[in-house]
Amino acid sequence: MSLDWERHSEVVAYTFLEAFSQLEKWTADESIQKSEFFNELEAYWNGLPGALRGRSAFEVDEVDRLITAHVKDEVKKADGTGERKKVQRWCFTERGAEIPKVFFVDSAQTKRGLYLHLPEVPSPPEFPNVLTADFLEGVRARLSVSQLALWTEFLSTSKSTSKQLVLFISTPRAAGGRSLIGVVFSAKDHQVQSDQPVTPITVRRQTAAYMRERGGASLDLLGKHVAVVGCGAVGSFVADTLASAGVGRLTLVDFDVFSEDNVFRHVLDERYVGFDKVWGLKIRLEQQYPGLKVDCAVKHAQDWLCQDVMADLDGVVLAIGSPTLERLLSRRFKMVQRQLPVVFTWLEAMDLGGHSVLTSTRGEGCLECLYRDEEGAQSLLPRTAFLEQNQRVTRNLTGCASVFVPYGALQARRTGLMAADQLLGAITHGTDAPAYQFWVGTGTAAQAQGLKTTNWWRRAPSVSQSEATASVFGRACKHCRGHV
Repeated sequence: MSLDWERHSEVVAYTFLEAFSQLEKWTADESIQKSEFFNELEAYWNGLPGALRGRSAFEVDEVDRLITAHVKDEVKKADGTGERKKVQRWCFTERGAEIPKVFFVDSAQTKRGLYLHLPEVPSPPEFPNVLTADFLEGVRARLSVSQLALWTEFLSTSKSTSKQLVLFISTPRAAGGRSLIGVVFSAKDHQVQSDQPVTPITVRRQTAAYMRERGGASLDLLGKHVAVVGCGAVGSFVADTLASAGVGRLTLVDFDVFSEDNVFRHVLDERYVGFDKVWGLKIRLEQQYPGLKVDCAVKHAQDWLCQDVMADLDGVVLAIGSPTLERLLSRRFKMVQRQLPVVFTWLEAMDLGGHSVLTSTRGEGCLECLYRDEEGAQSLLPRTAFLEQNQRVTRNLTGCASVFVPYGALQARRTGLMAADQLLGAITHGTDAPAYQFWVGTGTAAQAQGLKTTNWWRRAPSVSQSEATASVFGRACKHCRGHV
C-alpha cells in the first residue's frame, strides 16, 4: 500500500474509517474478535508488564515434552542514564542438547522447562494488569491425562526447596502456524508458589525449520543432497545459493587452497586465506544456514568421481572452468545407472558473459553436444563460445606463477545464480530435458583488451534461451546417443 503524503485529510479520513470498520466487526462478532486477538497473542504477551525475551532452539510442534532452560545474569548500562542494571539472558533447548554457540550463554545456569501444546490457552490479563498464578491454574485445568502426568513430573524437583521453572505453551493460530508463549514461575512442594512473581516470556525461534520457512527457503529441499564440483568464484556462489534456497546437504569438491587472489570474487573473505576452499566454505555456510550439513572432499574432480559418490545425490553442479576435464567428466556421468541432473557452468573472460548447461545422466543431451560445428563435425571450440579461439586471456601480476583469468565478482555471482537456479528447477520439477542458458555482457572490457568475439556473442542477445537450446541439443551427438 502506498500513501500520497500530500493528501493529508484523505489519509486521516481513510485511517479513521478503517479503524471504525474494524471495531464494528469486533462488536458484531465475538468470534472474530477472539480470533484476531489470538492471532497476535505473542506480540501482546511480549507487551505485558515485566515481560522477558529469550531465544529458543526447540521445535514448536504438537509433542509435549520436558525441555531445558539456560539463564545467565549480566550487567548492562541502561539506555540514556548510564546506570548499570542486572539483566538475564535466557535461552531454551531440547533436553540434553548443546546450547547453540550463537546464544552466547556460556557458564549459564540450567533450569527445568516444560513444553505443552494446547488447542487453546486461558485469556491473558488485560494490560496493564500483571500475570499471576491464576493463569497457570487455568493452564493446568486444560491439561489432558498424559499432560497432567508430565506436569507432575515437571514439578517433582521442587520437593522441599523453591525452584524457578519455565513453562512454554503453543496454540494454533486461525491465520496459520502456532503462537508460542512462556511463563517463568517458582514452585515448592510440587505446587506453584502463588505468592511469587509470575513473569511472561517470549522467544525468538531460532530453529532450522522455522528460520527456513520464514526466510523463504524451501522445506522440500531440506532432504536434498547436491554436489558442487569446483569451489572457485562461480562454484562458491553456486554453493551459497543452493544453501540459501534450502538444500539440506552439500558435498563440496575442490583440491585448491583459498588465496589472496580470490578474495574479491568469492564468497569467502580474507580470514580464510590459506584454508582449503571446501573447508572454508563448510565453516562459512554451516554458520550462516541453520540445519545445513556440508561434506568436504579435498580432491581433484576426477579422483572424487572415481569413488562411489553418486548413490545418494540429487544433483551435481560442475564449475571447474576446464573444458577438457569437463568433457571427460561428461562422458563419465553418462555411465551412471540412475537419472540425475548435472549442470556444467563457466564464465567467459572479462565481461563477455556466462553459460550454464543442464544435462542428465540418462537420455540424450550432454556437454559433448556443444563441441560441434554447424555441419555437426567435432570441434575443439564449443558452439556457445563468446571468444574466438587461440587468444591469450590470462594475466600475471607478480611473475611468480600467479596466473589468473580476469573477471569480477559480479560476473561470477550472476553465473553462479544462473547455474544454481537451473539445477534447483530440475530437482524441484523433475525436469530432465537438456537446456542451455546464458547471459551476455557488454564486452566493453574485452574489446578494450583487443579480444575478438564470435558471431554467437553478437547474435546471442537477440536469441531466446529456448531457441539456443534447440540449436545446441536439436540432434544428439554420438557420445550421448542411445543413453535412455
